[in-house]
Amino acid sequence: FFFGMAKRSWSTWAFFLCLWLSINADERVTICKNPDTNPQTITISSLDLPAYFEQGAYLGRCPSEDADSPDVEVPNICSQMSLPVCQCPATYNWLDGEQLCGTHCMAVGEGICYLGHETYGQPSTARCGKWECDFGHVRCRRPDFEPVRAPDCNNQNEDGEDVTVVFSKKGRVRSLHRHLLEVFCFSSTGTPVRCSPPPAESPSASPSESPSASPSESPSPSEFSSPSPAECPYVCEDLPVCQCPEDYDYTSFGEVCDTHCMEQDEYYCHPGKGNSFLPCSRLECGPGQIRCRRPVVDPTAPPPRNPRTFFLARGGESCDDACGAVGTVCDHDLVQEAALSPAHCQDILEHLGKTTHLGGLYEDDSTGCTYHPRAPGWYELFKKDGQSTCSARTEDLDRLRVCACQNLREERHFDDLSELGDQNFCLDASDTVATVQGRVSLGTGAGNGGAFTCNCVELCELHSLTESTVSLTNYENRGATNDFRGTILQITVNFLNTIAGAVFNFDASSALEIHSGGTASFTAAATFTGSGVFRAREGSTVSFSSASTFQIATEVSGQFLVESEQVSFEETVAISGSNAVMQVSGGSRIVASRTVTVSSSSQIRGTSGTIQFDGGLTMASSSVMSLSSTTVSVSVWSASSSTVTIDAGSAMSVAEGAQLDGSTIQGRGGCNMQFTGGLQTTSSTMDLQQSTVGCGHLQMSSSTLSASSSTTVTASQVTFSQTTVQMTSASFTSSGTMSDDGGSLTFTTSTIVVTSTFTSTSSSYSLTGSSMTVTQHTITSTTITLTDVSSQFLLDGSGAGGGSLVGSLASGAVFSGLGFLRHRTGLLRLIAGSTIGCGMQLSPSAQIVRRARALQQTDLTTTNPAVTACGNSIGATTVASG
Repeated sequence: FFFGMAKRSWSTWAFFLCLWLSINADERVTICKNPDTNPQTITISSLDLPAYFEQGAYLGRCPSEDADSPDVEVPNICSQMSLPVCQCPATYNWLDGEQLCGTHCMAVGEGICYLGHETYGQPSTARCGKWECDFGHVRCRRPDFEPVRAPDCNNQNEDGEDVTVVFSKKGRVRSLHRHLLEVFCFSSTGTPVRCSPPPAESPSASPSESPSASPSESPSPSEFSSPSPAECPYVCEDLPVCQCPEDYDYTSFGEVCDTHCMEQDEYYCHPGKGNSFLPCSRLECGPGQIRCRRPVVDPTAPPPRNPRTFFLARGGESCDDACGAVGTVCDHDLVQEAALSPAHCQDILEHLGKTTHLGGLYEDDSTGCTYHPRAPGWYELFKKDGQSTCSARTEDLDRLRVCACQNLREERHFDDLSELGDQNFCLDASDTVATVQGRVSLGTGAGNGGAFTCNCVELCELHSLTESTVSLTNYENRGATNDFRGTILQITVNFLNTIAGAVFNFDASSALEIHSGGTASFTAAATFTGSGVFRAREGSTVSFSSASTFQIATEVSGQFLVESEQVSFEETVAISGSNAVMQVSGGSRIVASRTVTVSSSSQIRGTSGTIQFDGGLTMASSSVMSLSSTTVSVSVWSASSSTVTIDAGSAMSVAEGAQLDGSTIQGRGGCNMQFTGGLQTTSSTMDLQQSTVGCGHLQMSSSTLSASSSTTVTASQVTFSQTTVQMTSASFTSSGTMSDDGGSLTFTTSTIVVTSTFTSTSSSYSLTGSSMTVTQHTITSTTITLTDVSSQFLLDGSGAGGGSLVGSLASGAVFSGLGFLRHRTGLLRLIAGSTIGCGMQLSPSAQIVRRARALQQTDLTTTNPAVTACGNSIGATTVASG
C-alpha cells in the first residue's frame, strides 16, 4: 500500500478520502475546530470533513475538554504541537534514563507527571518509547519542547532523492489514551526514510501538515507501521498478501476480515488495533508491522485460535486446558499482564468486543481477568493471594477467563552458517520467551558464528540433512532439551548450561567439541544422550559442579574437571594426549560403566574424590594415575608403560583382575590396595611404603617387589619368576602355595608366612633378623642364608602325621648362616647334594631320613653343636638333651 501510494499525487489522496466519505455518508462525527486559536468541540456531518480539515480541524474532542471523563474518547492528535503544555512539579526531571523526552503523561489538576507505559503486546526498550497514559490522564509536551514540522516531501530530501510524505502511528490506539503520528518519507526506490527537517527560518507549516517526531522519540525505519484508512485510504489490491501462521484464522470478533497486520520477521499476524468495537474496523498496526490482505482460504476449515492474542476460554476451562486443546501452551506472562489491574482487565475485554460497565478486584480464586455477561456486563479480576495462574478454573460456568497462548515451536533456516551466531533463539523482541520449542535448520558445509543462546524452555534443535560443522564462540543453554542432528558444534570460548535436568541429544553424525582455549561449564545437572560424541580438545577445560550423565562416547584431550556431585559415563571414555587430564576432587565422584582408556601421557587425578570404573580401566603409553585421599574401584585393570601413585588416605580395589606390563605402582602413607581377582606383573615394579596390599593370585615375572615401613602384603597364592623381592620391616603372607624360580629375595626384620607348600628352584634367599615359616616345602638348587642367630626358617608340618613327608631338600639345596633350620613335625627328606650348613633344631615329633635309611650319628658334623635332638632318636643313637 505504501509503495503504491508513495508515487500518487495529493489529489489521489483526496480522491480516496472522498471515496471513504461516500461510503460513510450518513455518519455524524465529532471534531475539534480551531485547535490552535479557539478550540471548540462540535459534531458535524462526515460530508463536511474536507472543509474543516482545510481549516486545521481534526477528528475527536479538543484536549482541554473532558480530559478525565470515562465516557469521552480522547482525540487523535495529528501533531505534537497540538498537545497541551505539561503542568509538572518543579522537581520533575523530564528524563528517561539519560534521554531528555519531549512528551510525557500528566494527571490534570493533580500535579503528577510521568513518562508513560509500554503499549500492550509491544514492550519497548527504546528511550522515550513509553506512550501509554493511565486512565483519565493526558499526553502533554515539555514546556520548552518545540516539535519540528515536516517539510513538503514531494520535493527532495538531503540526499537528493525524490520522496513522498507518509504518516505512521506510534503506539496502540486505546480508549482514553492518546496516539501520536510520526512523519516518514518514501524514496523513489521505496525505502522508508525520515523526512529532512526544514531550515530554522522557514515559515510555519499549515495546519494540515503533520510534524516529525522529536529526535528523542522518532522510531527507526524498522519501526515503520501503516496508517489507518482515515489518514491514508487504500484498496486491498495495493497491499501485499499476508504471510501468517497456519493456525491464524483471519477473523475479528468472529467475522472474517479482508485486511490484517503482519510482522514478517516474527511470523505474527493480528486483525489490527484501534478503539472501534465493530468487526474488521480496528485497522491500526504496531511498530514494525504492515497492513496486508488475506489470501484465499477455505471457508469450511475450522478456524484455529491465534496463539499470540488474548481470548476468552469457555466456562469452567483453565488457560492450560484451552491452549492445550490447540497444541499450544499458556502464556503465563500475558495472563499475568491481563491481571495487572481492573482497568487493564476492562480494556482487554473491550478490545475483545465485550461491553462492561461494572467490575472490580476479588480474591475468591486465581483465574485473573474474567468476563461475566450478566447485565450490564462485568469485568472481574480474581487474584487469590495476589496471583493469577494458568491452571485455575472458573467455578461459575458463565464466567469466562481471559487467556493467551504461545506457540510451541519456532523455525529458522541458515544456509550461511556464519549467521547462526549472535542469535537469541525462542525470544521475542522484548527478550521474553516467545516459544517453548524451536528448530534451527542448517545448510551444508562449515561456518563460523558468534554467540548462540537457546531459550526454548522445552526443546531446541540444531539439524542438518547433511553433516554441518559450526564454530561458535559461545553457546548458552536455557532449555530442557537440545537436539543435534548432522551437526558438529565447535565451541571456542564457552559452553554454558545452567538448567537443571537439561538433556543434550546427539545422533551418530553429531558431536559437541570444546576447542583449545574454550571452556564448558555445567553448573546444573545435564545428560548427554544419543549416539554422538563429546570431545574436550587439547587446551580446553570442561568443569562440572552438578551431577551429569554421559550416555554418549566421551573423548578427552584437555582438562575434564569434576568438582562436585557425580558425573556418570555410560559409554566409552578415551583420555589421550600429554595435556589430557580427568580429575575428580572436592568429594565428587566419577562413575564409568564402560571401558575407560588412558593413553599418550594423559592423566587421571583424584583428590578427595571417588572413581568407579565398572567397565574397566586400560592405561598405556606413559599414562599416569595419581590418587590422594581418593577411593578407586575397577572391575578389570590393565596398565602398560604406565605409573600409578596411591598416596595417603587412598584406596584402590580391582575386582576381576589386574595386569601390569612395564608399569610402576607406588603405594605411600597408609594406602590400601586390594586385587581380589589377582595381580599379574611383567617387567614391572611395586614400590610400597606403609601400605597394605591384598591379592588373590600374585604373579610377578621379571619384576620387582619392594616393601618397607610396616607394609603388609597378603595373597592367596604367590608365583615369582625371575623376580626380585626386597622387604624391610614388612610382612608377607601367602594363604596358599608360594613358588619362585630364579628369583632373588631379601628380607630384613620381616616376617614371611606360607600356610601351604613352599617351592623354590634356582633362587636365593637372604634373611636378616627375619623369620620364614612354611607348612611344607620342596627346595631345589636354592640357597637360603640365615645371616644372624635371630633368623630362622621353620618347617612347621602342621597337620602331618608322624611319618608323613613334609619337607624335601633336593640336590643343590643349601641352608647356611648363623640362624637355625627348625623342624617341628613330620618327615624331612635330605636328598644327595643338599647341604645344611646352619644350626638345626628338631622337635620331639620330627624325623629326618637320608635316602632310604635313617640318619646316623656319623652323618652329622657335631660342631657348635650341629644338631639339637632334645632326647629323640637319630637312627639307633639317642642324643642326650643339650
